[in-house]
Amino acid sequence: MGYQLLNISCQFCRYVLCALLSLIFISTAGCTQFRKLTYPQDFVYLDQSQVQTSMLRMSLAMRRIDETLIGQNQPSSADQQRVIDDLNTIDEITDKLGSGNQVTNHLIIDQHIDQFKREVRNALRTATSEPPSFYAAGRLSASCIGCHRYRR
Repeated sequence: MGYQLLNISCQFCRYVLCALLSLIFISTAGCTQFRKLTYPQDFVYLDQSQVQTSMLRMSLAMRRIDETLIGQNQPSSADQQRVIDDLNTIDEITDKLGSGNQVTNHLIIDQHIDQFKREVRNALRTATSEPPSFYAAGRLSASCIGCHRYRR
């Protein structure tokens, strides 16, 4: 009788210990590990702070482009290089936000990122051409407005 009671007590302790170890594992593995188990392999989780930082960086680059080009008929070669640098920054940021073959947790980004990338790369191509054209670079902020109208 005492042996059976001790055996039941040990089994209960094993279950409790197993449950505690599982809880510790899950909490230390964190949400990132959990996402790996619950989402498809090609799923890219974009943290809200990552999206906000990326959007802010793009916004600042867009503003510098607008400030560089505003009121200039023929920007200097230094102005051209500043615009190209900012367009490259925007291009790098959009690469980190995803592409059409990736699925993220931001549906609006998924739907519009490829079109925006095409517009950025077109602006880069025309800004680096000879003679340079900045029309496409100047229109990029309109692309932002077009996409962000969904956020209102």
